Amino acid sequence: MSIQPFWGNLIGVFTVAIMLSFIGIWIWVWNRRHKPKYDALARLPMNDGETQ
Repeated sequence: MSIQPFWGNLIGVFTVAIMLSFIGIWIWVWNRRHKPKYDALARLPMNDGETQ
């Protein structure tokens, strides 16, 4: 039994897992309910001297 097929399968599973994680995080970030929080975070550098 060669170890080569094992590594090939392991790399394939790892690649699919990383791709699914990336897509899941991308969908989570672009979710509409997170927009107000991200807008507030984007304004933080402009509100440097102001209190919130």
